[in-house]
Amino acid sequence: MESRYQTPEKEESHDNTESVERRSIFIVDDEEFIRKVLKTHLAKEGYDVIESPGGNRVYDDLNVANFDLVISDITMPEIDGYKVLEYVRSNMETVPVIMLTGLTDISIAIDIMKKGAFDYVMKPVKKAELLDTIKRALVYRDLLERNTELERQNKEYQFYLEDKVKARTKELSEKAVELKRANELLKEANMQFVGVMAETIEAKDTYTRGHCDRMKELCLKIGQLLKLSEEEMEVLEYATLLHDLGKVSTKEAILNKEGRLTEEELQHMREHSQVGEKILESITLMGPVARVVGSHHENFDGSGYPRGLKGDDIPLMARIISVADLFDAMHTTRPYRKGLGLDVIIEELKRVSGSQLDPEIVDIFVNEKLYE
Repeated sequence: MESRYQTPEKEESHDNTESVERRSIFIVDDEEFIRKVLKTHLAKEGYDVIESPGGNRVYDDLNVANFDLVISDITMPEIDGYKVLEYVRSNMETVPVIMLTGLTDISIAIDIMKKGAFDYVMKPVKKAELLDTIKRALVYRDLLERNTELERQNKEYQFYLEDKVKARTKELSEKAVELKRANELLKEANMQFVGVMAETIEAKDTYTRGHCDRMKELCLKIGQLLKLSEEEMEVLEYATLLHDLGKVSTKEAILNKEGRLTEEELQHMREHSQVGEKILESITLMGPVARVVGSHHENFDGSGYPRGLKGDDIPLMARIISVADLFDAMHTTRPYRKGLGLDVIIEELKRVSGSQLDPEIVDIFVNEKLYE
């Protein structure tokens, strides 16, 4: 025998190719007559109806059935409408509940709506009013179902996005580590290249042995006091080590000549700053270094070479190198003279401050005693 609580099946429409799902309504009332009347009205309107007399078995009845809406009497023995509503609201969040009430139960009906019932219908039940209330309740249920589905999809999408973000973040983090390591290796390779070039320069000019390393220490100290950025400090370091790169094209006889140079020899020597600049311009990422190298013999008052730049038009790092270069040139022994004492050197730096050298950098060099 077929159970009256069996889940209603979809009914095929003979007029359409698509099947239409019949809506199912669960009626709870301890009076059999009222259940029969309601079932008759609702069945004629195309609804599947499931009946329950209530009582202690009502929870079992609700659990085994599949339905879209509950219509329940309020005043019933054992299990009243309050408890039916509470159970449905707790276990079937999208199923609306319509309460049946008599005239004497109006205040109770209003109270039970505050507790979550969709609406109430007065007894004796009027068919038109009942059907209208059911239609509104089912529309409300469909909206709840749709909203629940959208929330579920949204949560799934959020989880998907979170997983994608985590995976992408991990990937980017790994790439960042690889890139950082690659940059470190590139920097090490560049520094090795710069070191080899500096040694090549000094090997040709026996009187400047160790000059580049001494210059580097002085220039980096000045750069730190001027609060240069990390990128600027890197350019300064490279430029300091390579500032005499152009001397690879200078004749050794001129580089190591004892005594003063002739005007022609001096002009040949002066070409080294532009030669070094051109060499570095042809190397990727060395553009900023090339400009500094090409400007390290410019004078603050515009009397230097090769372009006659003046003041702030001279790259700051080239102005730093000029101070350190002049100090080291005077402090070390050259082919044409012996190294000078610190007092003489400091006086000479002050004398050419503002003409040959940037006065701000000279002040820093002298006041901070970077020469000690």
